Amino acid sequence: MSWRTQAICVPCWNRDHPDEQTTEPAQECVLERCCLCGSETQAGIYVRLDTATVPFPQGR
Repeated sequence: MSWRTQAICVPCWNRDHPDEQTTEPAQECVLERCCLCGSETQAGIYVRLDTATVPFPQGR
């Protein structure tokens, strides 16, 4: 297993965390790829996941 911090977009975050939904992107975040859906995001939301379990891992 290789656990790393991964970028996640707002829709994926809201789907996986219905009790902690967010809509506001962070200020001045870099453009990254969501580890779950592959869309580009500047949300500044990160989760720590095993890179072997996500379709679009960062930093293998």
